[in-house]
Parts: sequence; C-alpha cells; structure tokens
Amino acid sequence: MPAPRFGVADRPGDILDGAGRWLAAELGWRWVKSRRDVDIRHGSRVLRLGLQSSTWSRPGVATWVSARVTVLDTGLTRWRKAWPESTVFPPSASPARPCVYSSLLINVEGDLADVECSGLPRTFPAPRMPGLDEFAAGFRVRVLPVLDLFKSPRLVAQEMPDSWLSMVDCGTIEWALTSDDRDAAALLLKRHLERPLRDEQSRGPLLERFRRGWELAPDRDGLPQVLAWATEPLGWLARVHDLLDPATLSESLPPPPSTISWT
Repeated sequence: MPAPRFGVADRPGDILDGAGRWLAAELGWRWVKSRRDVDIRHGSRVLRLGLQSSTWSRPGVATWVSARVTVLDTGLTRWRKAWPESTVFPPSASPARPCVYSSLLINVEGDLADVECSGLPRTFPAPRMPGLDEFAAGFRVRVLPVLDLFKSPRLVAQEMPDSWLSMVDCGTIEWALTSDDRDAAALLLKRHLERPLRDEQSRGPLLERFRRGWELAPDRDGLPQVLAWATEPLGWLARVHDLLDPATLSESLPPPPSTISWT
C-alpha cells in the first residue's frame, strides 16, 4: 500500500498520526497515538519504533520526524526483583521501564535517522531524507532483522551488527542474564568494549571506566546507578557475574575502517 498523501493544510500532528497508522499497517504492528510509536508484543518482549516530530515542522512545509527503536522485556523487571543484589538497579532505584535496548536510529542506521512524513514538494534547500515509503522499506530490510535477534540473547551476542554495539548498556547485559546465559552476556559485553570506535575516541578511557566499576564490585557505593549506559556499571556487572576480567581486554585493537561511523 503506498504511503498516504497529505495536503498543505494538514497539521504536523495529524500528518504524524496518519504516518504512524500507515507504518503500523505496513509492519503488522499497532499504532499508539498517545506515545507516538508503533509496537508489537512477543510474549514478555515488546519491539517499539518511536516517532518524534521536530519542532521545526510546519503545515504546508514539511513534517520531520526522528526515529527511535526500543526493546522492552518484562522478564527483566522480574529478574531484578528476584535478584536485588545481582543488578545495578536495586528495587528502590529500578527504572520504570524494563528497557533492554534503546537508540535513536542516527546511532545505528544513520541514513534512516529522520523521515519526512508529509511528502509535500520541497520549495527550499534542505538535507535529503527519506519519505515514508523509502523509510519503511529500509526499516524492514535493515532494522527489523536486528530487532528480531532479540528473541534470544545468544543471537544478539553473536549477530548484532558492529554499528549497534555502542548502544548496548546494563539493561542489555542484565537481559542476557535473565535467560541464565552468562556466555551470551560475556560475549556481548566483550564485543561492546572492543567495538570499532570513532577516530577521535580512545579505548584507554573506556576500559579505565570499566575497570573502575569492576573494582567497586560487589559494593555499590560510588556506582553511577542512574547512568544505565555508563561503563562503570558494566564493570560492576562483569565482576559480580564473573563475565569478563579487564585483564583480558586489549587497548591496541586494529583501527576501525575509514568509513563514516554513527556510534
């Protein structure tokens, strides 16, 4: 089904609603207007595509939207409640959402980061971005296969593309532990720490933060609990669950390919 066509009198909010309904139908998901996202549930796991309209969107001009993908799993909440000493989030500080993975698409699939939903002719210079049809096609081919890996921690650990590794955080590692798959958790953690970095990034500070968290375990004092994406909590998890010793990690890894990176 072709993407809907909008007119110059349509408001960005109405265009976003129409675009979301169309995307949900194309993917076989559901549109949740109040959250401005489309999602699908598989048991305890939820895959979500969030659509955030730009404040620069204007009727008769364009409706620009930034896309975010999120994976949630209620099993993560149950595991944290059952093993309060094994999570970086004790019950009193547990996040409201059992978030396994979340990222704006600009971090993982840069040319699908933004979409222009109105389809109106451009009458001004602007960076090119996909329309709804092109975005949906790219999402199905390049993003959905990665989201489908989250049916199993082992699949994620073994097959997650390098470009997605930078957004792995404590939620991802703890989710692997909910399946009692320490090997998958360890491999995913190692791949995250040894991923290709941008030219201006240095692996030394990254590994130093990991070591600092590792040395804190099992004490939580000084651990930045609210920063689930920080490297120190990953080190804490690695030691508490005997996943990865910092001594096995090398700072002198091969340089990344000379291509554009979105990590």
